[in-house]
Amino acid sequence: MSDILSALSTTRDTAQAFREVSAQLHKEPSLVLFFTSTIHSFEQLTSYFNEKYSNCDVVGVTTTGEIGPQGFSQHSLSAQSYSKDFGQVQAVLMNNIEKYPIFDRTKVLQSAKKLGIRLESPQIDKEGLAFIFPTGLVAGEEKMLSIVNSIFHHDGFPIFGGTAGDDEKFEKTIVSLNGQQTDKGGVVVFIKPYLEFYIQKENIFKSTGIELKITKADPEKRIVYEINNESAARVYARALGVSEQQLPRYFMKNPLGRCFNEELLIASPFRVESNGAIAFYCQVYQDAVVELLEPRDPVETLQTTLATFTNKFNRLEGVLACNCILRKLQFQEERLFPALNSELSQLPNLAGFSSYGEQLNKSLINQTLILIGFGK
Repeated sequence: MSDILSALSTTRDTAQAFREVSAQLHKEPSLVLFFTSTIHSFEQLTSYFNEKYSNCDVVGVTTTGEIGPQGFSQHSLSAQSYSKDFGQVQAVLMNNIEKYPIFDRTKVLQSAKKLGIRLESPQIDKEGLAFIFPTGLVAGEEKMLSIVNSIFHHDGFPIFGGTAGDDEKFEKTIVSLNGQQTDKGGVVVFIKPYLEFYIQKENIFKSTGIELKITKADPEKRIVYEINNESAARVYARALGVSEQQLPRYFMKNPLGRCFNEELLIASPFRVESNGAIAFYCQVYQDAVVELLEPRDPVETLQTTLATFTNKFNRLEGVLACNCILRKLQFQEERLFPALNSELSQLPNLAGFSSYGEQLNKSLINQTLILIGFGK
């Protein structure tokens, strides 16, 4: 039996969906993750999972689309379990990442130490990894990442995660750890795996060659007021050759890219304010130079991504995936799920969800697919 198992149920009855999924997981795992649509009672599922898996850490996340062994799904329940032989696990719940994440820093630090992670190691990337699952809608992801990264003496600890969703209602997202739920916090899972792991990031965009300078912004509020010393909406629309009224229609296909450590990270706008400012899904900093992006072919890009990803392993045991809500909406609009799922279904023991943001190491990013694979 594999050290990682995954399952998905599209049954709408919550009790039956839990039975279908749990029947395919390890009987005595070290860690269980479940990702659920809001069609299910999160409280009920949390109770079911924690009652059945009372001897391990159980993490639950609400979603805006699920990912299972056959790829993308909707209005479903996805889960993944890790065997006792997979490695050592320590999880911690942060109660309020919106206002007071610093209050949980000691808990986070103690959890990592308990696992034997040497916080002062100059080769911190060899000490393990962390999954993080923040709640959405409270703009706390960057603060949560900052607290987790602050416990290490050197940069480079691998962090992988996604922000909880709520099926595009934008009302309330929830995560849970061992029965404790929060709609303003997040879960950190520290892992020392016996298996090797590799993280792959995919974006389906390329630069148009048009550079823009952010000249007035409030990163805390994730708002850009001015680009090139003019109204942000006016300059953005002009760069695309469209009117300001049309601009929101282009946000999904033409986000902005920011370079970080020679990597292109995507910042996605979601709303034009009445004063011509633009609100984003992540922080965009004043004086940053960003690039206007345009889309690549998503299916061809995924084929390339998966070829690179699977070639890193002699034996791939399981994969966890976080996919941005904006990608999901684009794939829905373009009816790409069947073609994409024919590629994703080739990955063993795949699970995950579509998120309101993706976390990778020190950054919150948008419109990205991130994969973490475990194996040899």
